[in-house]
Amino acid sequence: MFTKTELLNLKKSFSTAFPDYYNQLEACKTEQQLKETYEKIRADAFEKARPYLAEGDDPTGFPAMALTPQQYTNLITASGSNIKVYVTSMLNQAQVIQPDFSVGQTVATLIGGGMTAIGTVAGAAFGAGVLAGAVEAIAVAAGVAAVTVAGLVTLIAVAIVAIIIPIIYFMLKPACCFALVLNETSNELKWKDDYNVHGKPIGYTPTISAAINIPEPIPGAGLYVYAGIVQTDKRDNALVGTQYGFTYSNALNKYDVNFGVECPLTSLYVDNNCFCEINSTSENAADQTDSKNVLSYSASSENPKLNVSINCNSGSGYVAYYVARVQDGSLN
Repeated sequence: MFTKTELLNLKKSFSTAFPDYYNQLEACKTEQQLKETYEKIRADAFEKARPYLAEGDDPTGFPAMALTPQQYTNLITASGSNIKVYVTSMLNQAQVIQPDFSVGQTVATLIGGGMTAIGTVAGAAFGAGVLAGAVEAIAVAAGVAAVTVAGLVTLIAVAIVAIIIPIIYFMLKPACCFALVLNETSNELKWKDDYNVHGKPIGYTPTISAAINIPEPIPGAGLYVYAGIVQTDKRDNALVGTQYGFTYSNALNKYDVNFGVECPLTSLYVDNNCFCEINSTSENAADQTDSKNVLSYSASSENPKLNVSINCNSGSGYVAYYVARVQDGSLN
């Protein structure tokens, strides 16, 4: 759960970053008005982001985020409430960026929040800079310049609208799952499909770029990992929460990675939980997460050589946060 202070801080940052969206939501008098306004804001955010997407990008998908080496370390070592803290603080920091920021201000804010690039266009420019030996700040600046500060703000808005607004305005609506999927492989992961036993899918990152490993003594040495976002909620007025499975695929090496997450409306039978496996189905992952009912799970295979894992922040709470990892050993 979020403390009152945490919620106030999120709301204050949101109102400063997106005053128009904030005013629309604050003007709502009923729950139905709030839901309808939220859907309109979501559609508006996606439409504004469309011009800044790469060819082939899904305009309704969440943008991938390139993490700083430090933030990557934070996320893979996080447990318990720290998972929630790292995921939400990263986005809360990003929404500070305004269209009139200079490139320097934007770079400093992104790095301060644990990110180096947001979206395919910025990510490609950042990756090219890092591989060419540019120091982190210069590589980040290349990504910002590629998409422009104004464009970056629209991409951030898509993630903020999807994740921060429900926390602030729908805190009485339980059963939301947010999974951050880390691609620690040398090849991109593409969305395959999903399956809801209960609840409904909200959104996902269509493509998560391959990680970049820069060895010492090259400037900016470190592991730069891309993360995608997956979200599922309970259905409106439902008496059960969300129980969900999803799959990412690697076309080159021909494997699927499957994850299951669940946030029940009540912990009478099961708690918030998670599950993962390799070369199975989204439906099976959704079924197994309920059966296993654990906060942490891992799986591995030799052919293909692969390790997957997922961790949840807490067995209780109306919002469950997950860090999912896909590793093929190529970056060691």
